[in-house]
Amino acid sequence: MLNALRYELIRMWTIRSTWILLAAGAVLQFIVAYMAAGHSDQTQLWRFVASFNTTLPLVLLFPMAIVVGAFGHEYRYRTITTTILTLRSRPVVMASKAVISALLAAVTGILLVLVTLLAQVLRGGAPDDWARIGQVLAAVVVYGVLSFLVGLGLAALTRNATVAMIVMLAVPIVVEGLLSKVLKEWWMAPFFSAASLVDSFKWQSPLPLTALAALVVVGAGTALVRRDV
Repeated sequence: MLNALRYELIRMWTIRSTWILLAAGAVLQFIVAYMAAGHSDQTQLWRFVASFNTTLPLVLLFPMAIVVGAFGHEYRYRTITTTILTLRSRPVVMASKAVISALLAAVTGILLVLVTLLAQVLRGGAPDDWARIGQVLAAVVVYGVLSFLVGLGLAALTRNATVAMIVMLAVPIVVEGLLSKVLKEWWMAPFFSAASLVDSFKWQSPLPLTALAALVVVGAGTALVRRDV
């Protein structure tokens, strides 16, 4: 397993697009945070939290493309066979990609919070409620890990990075938004529910997205084991 993790980590961090997509997400978050910091009539803490309220799913699309490509590009460039032969175990291939995806999501969450604090400092000052900042950081990381795993699983199931990205754009940002009046129960909108951790850290909020992520990843792993590559 350690060799598989090392294999995936080296491949991810040596691809130029990884850094470009991470930078794109950070720049977009900086712009959002800088604009939110311009609301001088609000407290610094409000401006900090507002930087993640509605745009988090959109900002995370850029780094999410990295993990979606971890499977999508394997099938596009026909390197999946080489990966399986190298690691010698299909479940290990799936598990290693999932672990590295979660690690990337955690790093991304930390990066986004740091960028947001920088934007606020440049516009007059950052909040000093470190407990609340830590809570937002935890919320961003949890949402990032779960949504990245869903994206990874969809790419593995569909064997197509484009389809996976379209779904990850459409469902959290478009579908759940348009159906917000229909999806009245909190568990009916898993992405929105998990993202609401930023506002209110309730332990049950990420459960629907956790269940969805587990279902998609397990399904993807099962499909990878059973089908021809």
